Amino acid sequence: MLQVYKNDAVTTLVRAQLEIREMELDWYCMNYDTMALQAAMFAGFSFEQITEPVPQDTNTTLEVAYLLLTCLGLGFNMCVCVSCVFCCIFGKGLALRGPQGPRSVHVAVDNLEAEQKTIFTYFVLGILAYLVSNIAKMWIYYPTRIAFTVSLPLLTFFAATLYYVLLLMDNLVLDDSSRSTGRFHLWEPYSNLRDLDQS
Repeated sequence: MLQVYKNDAVTTLVRAQLEIREMELDWYCMNYDTMALQAAMFAGFSFEQITEPVPQDTNTTLEVAYLLLTCLGLGFNMCVCVSCVFCCIFGKGLALRGPQGPRSVHVAVDNLEAEQKTIFTYFVLGILAYLVSNIAKMWIYYPTRIAFTVSLPLLTFFAATLYYVLLLMDNLVLDDSSRSTGRFHLWEPYSNLRDLDQS
């Protein structure tokens, strides 16, 4: 009888930890969903931009820069979309049905956390490449006077976007030493619960 009560206490403890880890899992998946949605929109803009033919008399250097930036914007944004979809599908799948029980949840959340910085970097690079390619586009399709007039506000938006991204990251992103997670390292021995069907 005592063994049943002890097992119930351990199970309650592990379940409480997993509820906290589930909040983290949902938070990361929400971040990935948001990035994927926005990246898909920018990828669509870039794809539409790359399918437009460039005029025959365009300066070769300008044409190469424009197409390269557009391809970079499209590539980074598509990479973000695919990575986010894979992280959400396989991360949640591992957490829910992983072979190691509670340890699988920890592995899933830890990997979603580790991939977020890289995917966010690709996301920002994709947006910035798209913005700069639009500046190059102005110089290809419009006379110099109009291109110069339009480039000034676009450069201002580019600089403002870069500034605010860096400012927000500096103010809101926690460094690795000051953030907390839902993982209780003291409870690690209790994370070895196995599936009853496999015992």
